[in-house]
Amino acid sequence: MAEDAIKANLPADFISQESLGEAISVLEARKRNEADQLLVIQGFIGGMVEPFTQSRALFILGDESIKTCDKIPGDHCPTPWDACCEDRAKLIDGSITVRLLDAHGQILQGTLKNVMGIEAGKIIKLECIVDSQSMPSSMVVNAKRVELL
Repeated sequence: MAEDAIKANLPADFISQESLGEAISVLEARKRNEADQLLVIQGFIGGMVEPFTQSRALFILGDESIKTCDKIPGDHCPTPWDACCEDRAKLIDGSITVRLLDAHGQILQGTLKNVMGIEAGKIIKLECIVDSQSMPSSMVVNAKRVELL
């Protein structure tokens, strides 16, 4: 991704300065994949080399049980959040797509990469609503607030 990508303009209260409370794992969230359900999920941004898109405000959130390269002693992978050594099926089953929508219900323009502390490998809590187009094989949630851990 080009480093000169346009950054998303986040709502002032998107990054929570207070705890979002108790959270469930990404794996547990996938079991609750029902449209319009409000969830608080904890996971890490990653699961692939580039978990962000260049022109839209979305990213991949992985379950903390996924083994990333930084958890392997002696591994010096330049992108430890990509989980390249993990089983592909486990990676797919343990990740969800997170989107940030604008006031019109469209995906916000601009990348979330390195915006206000949102970065690959970061563990976060996410307050979100399951999208109406979310499917069992590909869970999609719409972010409301993020707590950086």
